[in-house]
Amino acid sequence: MKTLISSDVRLLANLIQEGKVVIFPTETVYGIGASTKLEVACLRVYEIKGRPKDNPLIAHFHSIDAIAAVCELGEVGRKLLEEFSPGPLTLILPKKDKSLFPKDLETLAVRIPKNPVVREWIELSGGPVSAPSANLSGRPSLTKLTDVLRYFDGVVDGILEAEEPSFGIESTVVSLVGKTPALLRPGSIESKELVSILPDLWIPETTLKNDSRTIPLSPGTKYKHYAPSARVILASTEEFTYSLKTMKESKTTAWIGFIEEAVEPNGSSERFAKRALGGMAWFCPVSSNEDYASKLYAFFESCDLAGIETIFCEVPKSGRGEEGLRNRLEKATGG
Repeated sequence: MKTLISSDVRLLANLIQEGKVVIFPTETVYGIGASTKLEVACLRVYEIKGRPKDNPLIAHFHSIDAIAAVCELGEVGRKLLEEFSPGPLTLILPKKDKSLFPKDLETLAVRIPKNPVVREWIELSGGPVSAPSANLSGRPSLTKLTDVLRYFDGVVDGILEAEEPSFGIESTVVSLVGKTPALLRPGSIESKELVSILPDLWIPETTLKNDSRTIPLSPGTKYKHYAPSARVILASTEEFTYSLKTMKESKTTAWIGFIEEAVEPNGSSERFAKRALGGMAWFCPVSSNEDYASKLYAFFESCDLAGIETIFCEVPKSGRGEEGLRNRLEKATGG
């Protein structure tokens, strides 16, 4: 198959209208999408990813009004979208249009990407576009075009060239179905930001754990996600520093965390030499939780390409960005 790789939104919109599958960048991660109006096209997305059929897709829209036309948005839903969209917020809403994929669910996961080029493409395609993250099921999501091309060039019908993702982790997911709003997946928009509009926001226990007994309304809540082939160890700062000092010569171990130096008891410091690792350092330094999130999946991908067997991940810092990042790290460990 020849994959059309282009920044021409009209060409890529035509592919969606024809029932084709297109990969596109959002502010969070790359998505792999098809028309929400075409069941056969959406089912092909599952086949390409090897994704379980009961793991729902997020429908991407170009505007709030477009969402309101097919879903029961309500006053609270509109307030949330006006406050946090376009951006990394997904809402689970009751459907008005029962023909939209998936037809067997009474709800639809919806969001509006931040990138105006992507929104234009969605509108031209006749939208919405249903898409999970562009990766093989269970693997880390992709945030770099080079990684997308390695996996999907010749596999999908088109790839939209636009600004690469910057947030690095998937959207926050909130359900507005039922009496109480629920946080189903943490993300860059944190629960403490949501409570100003949703003072009764509920965080189910399964938000932090995989639960194979449930039928999910949201992606990222049931199956193992975000995991590289390497073993991932979530380490305290002390454990992280100790592993650097004692395993620094290992050729099968990598680290991502906040420190570049290990400080000795006498106050001196030891700067660890770096070596190439798939275009990145074997130690990936980060300056904040947001920086950590933006680099995490690409680092996982580089580690797998280099044959790394163990990855030490320093725990996030307290404060902004901790909630979603910690969730992804815990999922990557298999927890």
